[in-house]
Amino acid sequence: MLRIFLAATLIDALGSGLWVPFALLFLVHGQGMGLVDAGASLTTGALLALLTGPATGAAMDRFGPRALLIAGNLVRLAAFAAYPLAHTSWQVIVVSAVAGFGDRLFWTCNAPMVARLTTGADTDRMLANQTVGRFAGAGLGAAAMAVLPTITSPWAFHLLAYVNAASFGVAALLIHLLPALARESAPRSPGQKGHFHVQVPSGGWRAVLGDRAFTGFCVTHMAFTLASAAKFSVLPIVVRDLLHGPQWIAGTAITLGTVVVVTAQRPIVGLLAGRSRTAGLIGAAVLFAVCFALLIPLQAVSLPVATVLILLTSLGFSIAESLFGPTATAAAAAAAPPGAEGRASSIFQLSWGLPIALAPGLLAALLSVSNALTWSVLTLTCASAVPALLVLRRKLPGALREPSPPVAA
Repeated sequence: MLRIFLAATLIDALGSGLWVPFALLFLVHGQGMGLVDAGASLTTGALLALLTGPATGAAMDRFGPRALLIAGNLVRLAAFAAYPLAHTSWQVIVVSAVAGFGDRLFWTCNAPMVARLTTGADTDRMLANQTVGRFAGAGLGAAAMAVLPTITSPWAFHLLAYVNAASFGVAALLIHLLPALARESAPRSPGQKGHFHVQVPSGGWRAVLGDRAFTGFCVTHMAFTLASAAKFSVLPIVVRDLLHGPQWIAGTAITLGTVVVVTAQRPIVGLLAGRSRTAGLIGAAVLFAVCFALLIPLQAVSLPVATVLILLTSLGFSIAESLFGPTATAAAAAAAPPGAEGRASSIFQLSWGLPIALAPGLLAALLSVSNALTWSVLTLTCASAVPALLVLRRKLPGALREPSPPVAA
């Protein structure tokens, strides 16, 4: 059962990751839209999709994660099948909002489903595998960006959208098999990995929003998400417009970062097994802060030195990403108030989606003032997460302080 679920989520993560760098290319070269219109339409659709987060959380507590995981994949199947039909801004907004709604369904239900199927460090390990799939998809998308501009026929772009839609259909089918397998398996105790059970909702929004420790963790997590969104999003602009350097610098940094995450994610999670999740999160916060600090003097040094700093920090950013991604998600799932896991997960997912949606405008505004201000603000934001985590460690011992039991590699 775990292998089937992991296969489904890896297919899902690959498809989601691939679309992130490919979306603008598809709309500009495949659909004939202008760059500004395409970017604004995608951002508007993503922001509209964030509004559906609370509803997906309540629905998960009512119907359970499996049903909504299937629904999320089917919604995205329909959305990606419709992308080739979208040629105007309002059409792209609608389709991207529907695709984003499917994303909210999937990611809201994913961690609670993993928590029901696994225990201890197995949870972190499975979430790490999903992170690998997401970054591998982003790497494939980045490679496609280098190849596809030479393709002039829209049908080639449309074919990729249809293949992505089909992948979500396969993921939905695999998850659909899980209930039948659960009924056929031998009875398990509730604490055993692989046990499927029906969670009777016993909490509501008051239980989630009134849990100050959990909401505090979500607010703290926004510092990590902003760092994750910022690490490469403005790098090409910095290299071109501020450093006046060749674009291979940014491309190499992004490629290096993707390779590091894909290859180092599982070993890093294995290294963290048996240690508190707080240690992993603080390590990520410190590493993010140090890397951002190294980028503050980019304009004050020579281009060769700036290139070394960019490549070095891309390595550090990727290690920090590997440290915090699955660790934070597993901690949020463990800290969720009982009976309100879906609502809690939707709030945690908002701490992912909101900084990602706001990052382009925020970072562009900071960068318009100065390069040093941009990286200084990000440095201080990440550093502020350290004392916050030390406080939360006392309030969420089961999620942050207690070490995960070690598991066999």
